[in-house]
Amino acid sequence: MGKRGRPKIIVEDLVKKGIWPEDWKEVIYEMGREGKQHTHIMEKFNLSRDTFYKLIKRDENFSDAVKKANTYAQNYWLKFMEDAFQNGNSKSINSNLWSLVMRNKFKEDWSDRKEMDVTTQGDKINDNSIDVKIITPDGDKDD
Repeated sequence: MGKRGRPKIIVEDLVKKGIWPEDWKEVIYEMGREGKQHTHIMEKFNLSRDTFYKLIKRDENFSDAVKKANTYAQNYWLKFMEDAFQNGNSKSINSNLWSLVMRNKFKEDWSDRKEMDVTTQGDKINDNSIDVKIITPDGDKDD
């Protein structure tokens, strides 16, 4: 028996059907260069969140384009802050808000905390028991 249901659509199919432009990658890259993110891509190409993430999983070309656009977007926001400092406009920037935005937009690269496991080297700790020894003075013995 063969597979049932509709075939899984990839971006190439959307281009062939005339739904997406042939230069879709460049459109996505340009959005990244403007600092735009996933939700902007979803809006531009009329994708639901669910469809967007399904396309990322099943279409390597789309996934790569989105990753590259994300790098462009991150660079856009880094340059925004760098320019503010170089031009003397940094006082008009709310650095806490900018940091929050960067942490939320670029979770893989931005974090306030560093997690370090120095005890288990990544292994799970399975034994939750605690051994307790009661120490008594030599002269205090139970009878």
